Amino acid sequence: MANNKKIIRKASLVIISILVMLTCAVSTISIWENRIENQFPTWEKVSDIEYRNFESNPDVEMRFTGIDFDVELPNGKHADMVLVDVNVKTPDGAGFEYCHAVDYLYKDEWYNVYSMYTGIAAAPGVRGNFHDVMEFPVPCGLFAKDGTYRMFIGGFGSFDIDIIGMEDV
Repeated sequence: MANNKKIIRKASLVIISILVMLTCAVSTISIWENRIENQFPTWEKVSDIEYRNFESNPDVEMRFTGIDFDVELPNGKHADMVLVDVNVKTPDGAGFEYCHAVDYLYKDEWYNVYSMYTGIAAAPGVRGNFHDVMEFPVPCGLFAKDGTYRMFIGGFGSFDIDIIGMEDV
């Protein structure tokens, strides 16, 4: 009878030890996955002074107007579409490049969280005195974290995006 109690006690200790180790492993994985740099497609500190050759065009005003979530693209993939109210205030029009980037403000530093460069050298143009809402694709869920973002559009410039309440959804 005493041997049975010892066996039960040892088995209980082994089971408790395994459960403690599993809990620690799950906690460690959870902490790693919740690190800020693991919540975005890229995480690279950027400098405002020498930022990827994005220059602001003084003749172009941009304003963030919203996001269309989970849009199916012509290639069958899905993306979130950033909606940007673009106003070109010159009769000469403006050229823009097929590239855009999104940064996230974290602890008073900007970090690039997404960049799309197609490598196309030719810049399309928009006619003079152009005003329309343009769409720019980003990975689905890019704006899932609340905070301040900024988006750069090659040839046009940049604008801020404040996201509040997405983490509650």
